[in-house]
Amino acid sequence: MDEQEIYAGQVLRERWSALLTLGLLLIALLSGWQLRTAVEAASRTISHGNISAAVPKGWIVQSGAGDLVFTARNPQKPDQLYRVSQLAAGADLDTLAAGRNHSRTQMDDSFRVLASEAVIVGGLEGYKISFGRVNSSVPGIPAVIEGVDFYFRHGEQVLIISLESRLDSFSEALPRFHRFVQSVRYQAGA
Repeated sequence: MDEQEIYAGQVLRERWSALLTLGLLLIALLSGWQLRTAVEAASRTISHGNISAAVPKGWIVQSGAGDLVFTARNPQKPDQLYRVSQLAAGADLDTLAAGRNHSRTQMDDSFRVLASEAVIVGGLEGYKISFGRVNSSVPGIPAVIEGVDFYFRHGEQVLIISLESRLDSFSEALPRFHRFVQSVRYQAGA
């Protein structure tokens, strides 16, 4: 064997080694991505009164009072929360939303409605309000919060399912929130 053949053999082994390393790296990345997806998708079912929902596993759930049924908060991102409220269905959804938003504006002068529209989610007609506000209750620099409220009529009741998140993480929170919205169940008379 001459030097060229030996050199060619070494180059070939190095290429195979590099390809094998690259293949193992891709497998590790895909496995990590699948694990992350599984952990993020994990949820637990909770029930409060006549409402149940699949809340992200590890989130802190607190019972509410008055119209607020419960709040679920992400402990890793304290400004990110889901809220479920229940009101008597006395008016159209857009009228209820307008009244509720007016009250929120009275309590928080930074609250602003960004958009409102009729929607259909999971075959259920509803009304959607997109809003923004400034959270200055936490020490330090105030955070801009973006949120969305979905209003759904269930007989004599209206459920309001809400997301609030910092502006910089709102878009990434939406897909999981939409799964949460579809998991919320109302059982009349329970």
